[in-house]
Order: sequence, then structure tokens, then C-alpha cells
Amino acid sequence: MKRHHRSAISAAIALAVMASASVRAEEAITVADATPAPAPADAKPKGPTLGEILGNSSIDVKGYLDASYISHSQTPNSSVQVFDTAKNSFGLHQAGITISSTPKEGFGGVLNLTAGSDAGIFCSYGGCGTSGSTAGSGGNFDVTQAYAQYASGMWTIIGGKFATLAGAEVIDSSADTNITRSILFGKIPFTHTGVRATAALSDSTNLILGVNNGWDQVNDMNTSKTAEIGLTSAFTKDTSLAISIYSGTESMPSTSTSMVATAVPGSVNGTRTLVDVVFTSNLSDTTTFILNGDHVSQENVFGLGTEKYWGLAAYLNYQINDKYRVSLRAEELKDDSGIAVANAGTPPGANTLKEMTLTLGYAPVKNFELRGEVRADHADKAVFLDSALVPQTSMVTVGVQGIYKF
Repeated sequence: MKRHHRSAISAAIALAVMASASVRAEEAITVADATPAPAPADAKPKGPTLGEILGNSSIDVKGYLDASYISHSQTPNSSVQVFDTAKNSFGLHQAGITISSTPKEGFGGVLNLTAGSDAGIFCSYGGCGTSGSTAGSGGNFDVTQAYAQYASGMWTIIGGKFATLAGAEVIDSSADTNITRSILFGKIPFTHTGVRATAALSDSTNLILGVNNGWDQVNDMNTSKTAEIGLTSAFTKDTSLAISIYSGTESMPSTSTSMVATAVPGSVNGTRTLVDVVFTSNLSDTTTFILNGDHVSQENVFGLGTEKYWGLAAYLNYQINDKYRVSLRAEELKDDSGIAVANAGTPPGANTLKEMTLTLGYAPVKNFELRGEVRADHADKAVFLDSALVPQTSMVTVGVQGIYKF
């Protein structure tokens, strides 16, 4: 019996030793598998990416591409749909890139470059690239913004070329909710060249003061300057109001055409004043309402008296879910004597224009959105032309747009 007992103990010890050896062998294999294979002799060590280098340098780089197909039932009026002047056409509207470093204290700057068919429309006098020096004269490249910045305490000062304060919509098409732009967007300045100072009066209120060359002028058309005053305030976390005023002497075309036609140095000068108001309210987590109002007066129109135009544009944006959204825009512009919109084949005269736009957005991934849009325009007096060049009062626009952001 003792012999059998000693044999059982010996067998148990042997099994334990074998199990321990097996575990150690498995651990050795696991460690060996986890140890990376030696790099080939010619392999180069990996360095930081460009994005990491720029991020560590506090430099932000972002951009976007905007391509679309837009179809009109009539020949469009460039003073109604300012960017969509081709009747039925594919187009690369914008390819934009912005390089910026804007610290809360000290010096910084912004460089914003835009290429594409839109660039020749919002380019400024004296800065329209290869197509010449006249604002809106064409071309496919524009230095849209380029300014230096200095921030200290409650003040931020910028000097150079920068976007206007006015309007609910912006030049960057990826930041707008519709494909086409509002009528009002073509009746305000795009950019200014000068100096702007912003004072943060509180966490929710900013006061903006500035002086510049006027509407869309890198080189001033006259010796006078335009004053800029702005106030933005967030009453609650969901409601805000922005007011901006521009006033200064501007050059007017000397011929009987729309005020939005190109002016040149030596034209008749007169004081132009713009008052712009944008009210924004987040009605819910998924619904936003925006109301934009503009009033513009201009002295010495066509060498005669003072004329005015004003309008309202309302936006209702609804985020259906993570991928789908819908945007509805409705607006009306009242033009006292035809200084804002040129009539089709007739002398300038009072006119009222209305438009309604419905846009559906689909974003399958975070940095891409596909948009579809239907728009209807109507005017009291004919501002469009059909294929037989007969003046028409109405036009329907259908568009598809792809926006890629990087």
C-alpha cells in the first residue's frame, strides 16, 4: 500500500512539473509573438504628419470643394442669382482653403484662397487675378481674405482684406444651407479692405468698429473711406442678434443700368448706407430659424437723386437625423427704382422680387454632403429672358451639389 501511495504522489508531482513547463512554454511563445520583428535594414523611421506639425505649431488648415449641376427654366439674371449665371451647366463653383493662426493673445493671421467660377464674381476691385482689376469681372482665382491679427485683453484688431459683417449667408458655400444664394446676398458687399477692431464687452456681446475702402475694393475707387459699426449679442444660449452698419462715399455707374453693375474710378460718387440685421433662434435641438433684413440707400444714382432698396429673407433649417436635413428659404426684395436688379430689356424701374427655395441635404459621411434643391423666383416686372429672348417674370431653378470638406 505504501508503495502504491508513493507511486501516486510521484505521478502527481510529475504531472504538476509537466503542466508548469507547458505554461512557461506558452508564455514564451506569447512573448515571442508580441515582440516585433526587426525592421529591414533599409527601413526609415516614421516622422510626424503634416497635420501634426501644423497642429503643434497652432496653425489650422481647412478647405472644401463645391461642384454642382444647376438648371434654369429661363436665362438667369446675374443680379438675381449672382453666382448661377449659366442656364444649364456643370460647374466647379469653389475650391477653398484657409490657413490660420489666431491665438487669444498676441499676433496671428488668416489667409483664405478661393478658386473656381465663383471667385471672379466676389473678387474685389484691384484684386481680381488674371482677368483684370475690376470687381466681378471674371477669372477663377481670388485672395478672398488675407489679414494680420493682434489680440490683447478684450480687443482683437485685424488689418488687411476680410469678409463683410453683413448678411446671413457667407462666401464659403460649405457653410451655407442652400445651393443657390439669396437675392439679398448679391445686394451687400462680399469683402472689405481696411482695419477692424472687435471689443468683447462681455461673454455674449461684441462691439465692432472699422474703416475700409468700401464695398469690394482692394484699391479704393475714390479718396473717401467707409465706416463700419457692428454689434452682436446672444440674449440666451439659443437666441442672438447681429446688427451691422456701413456708410461711406461709393462710385456709381454713369449709365442706365443696375447699381450692381461695375463702377469705375471717375464715376459719379454718392453716400451709400447699408443697415443689416440678422436674428437667429434655435427653436429646438434640431430646428433653427434665421431672419435677415437689409436696407440700402444710395445718393446720386445715375447722377440723379437718392434711391433705396430693402428686403427680408427667412430661413428654417431642420436636422432630420445624423444624415438628412432640410432647409427652407423665403425672401422678398423691394427695389424702388431698379438700382438693385436690372429689368430684362427695359429701363430701370421699381420692382418687387420674391423667391422660395427648398433644399435637402444628405451626408453619408461627416465630411461630405450631397444637396438637392428646387427654387422658384417671381418678379412684378420681367427680369428673365426665355430661349427666344422674350422677357419673363418667373423662373424655376433645379440644382444638385456636392460639398467635400477637408
